[in-house]
Amino acid sequence: MDFDTNNGVGGFLKSFFSSSGAGIIIIALAATFGLYFLASFLYMDPWHMFTSFPAYLLIMSSFINILNVYAFSNWHDVSWGTKGSDKADALPSVQTQKEADGKGAVIEEVDKPQADIDSQFEATVKRALTPFVAPVEKEERSLEDSYKSFRTKLVSFWIFTNALLAVCITSDGVDEFGFTNKSTTRTTHFFQALLWATAAVALVRFIGCCWFLGRTGLMCMCARR
Repeated sequence: MDFDTNNGVGGFLKSFFSSSGAGIIIIALAATFGLYFLASFLYMDPWHMFTSFPAYLLIMSSFINILNVYAFSNWHDVSWGTKGSDKADALPSVQTQKEADGKGAVIEEVDKPQADIDSQFEATVKRALTPFVAPVEKEERSLEDSYKSFRTKLVSFWIFTNALLAVCITSDGVDEFGFTNKSTTRTTHFFQALLWATAAVALVRFIGCCWFLGRTGLMCMCARR
């Protein structure tokens, strides 16, 4: 960390916030871990910062990206049209009755008049001789299908934009499209913007934390009175 301490406050701030300085890293660390500790002490419950937080830091880098992608896309719930296709159709059943002694079961067939048998046979023959006309199935898109389609398109767009961003930042081949800075410079600017955004988000969360704590304290004071 090479900070300019010979030219007064102006020189120090200039070196602190310069693109090559480590000031943004210090700000990002203070805005995340520092605010975590501060908020824990404000709520008078800092014990997890000493018991669980070190283990969380060690394991966070190994699975946080996988969990983010898995939770965001949730593709394991999409069956892609195969759900229910492996279910067997219900087989026809027959009605049986037990004998008087209750030991055996018999199938009871009701005798029908010859006229009914002839009419059923005639209807069966007519149905067999009638040319088959395939029914027109009207596909109606359900609300669940719409949700799945939207989720698939959103995740595909998210993956594509992330890949495009990585290529534009790290590849030297994009210089032909009008990017004047080198890939190292673009990478530095990208991480600076990312660290500033992280610090800003952490600050907003801390402000909300303080607002909730102050509001709760005022409500408790008013309730006691």
